[in-house]
Amino acid sequence: MSTSFRCAVMTPEGASFDGEVTYASFPAWDGQYGVMAGMAPVLDRLGIGHLRLDTAKGTRWFSVEEGFAHVRDNTLTILSEAVHALEDLSIGELESALKAFESADHSDLSADEQNSQRIRMTSKLRLAQTHRGDRVA
Repeated sequence: MSTSFRCAVMTPEGASFDGEVTYASFPAWDGQYGVMAGMAPVLDRLGIGHLRLDTAKGTRWFSVEEGFAHVRDNTLTILSEAVHALEDLSIGELESALKAFESADHSDLSADEQNSQRIRMTSKLRLAQTHRGDRVA
């Protein structure tokens, strides 16, 4: 039995990742979900959070913002509106954006929309702060 499987991370703009992984962990709507080779089929709704992909070269980290995860035929497909690779995240820029968001008037947004935007921003910031030394070439 193979210890790796194919993983494709897709956005409307195209592929953010497409390759072989030995383990993947993604944020489902009801908690973090782990996938290894030989997993049973799954279709789940994504939440907002961190996507971990273990490859032969090391671990890759991404921030994903809702969508769907599908496991079938030894392939994990992540479909998301927004995916941000760890190497593209700047702690300084994220801290500034969060500070600007917190101090701005958002009366045009519902409380749910404001909370969702805050969660998206803090999730990316936490990823960058926690795993900035984990970058893979």
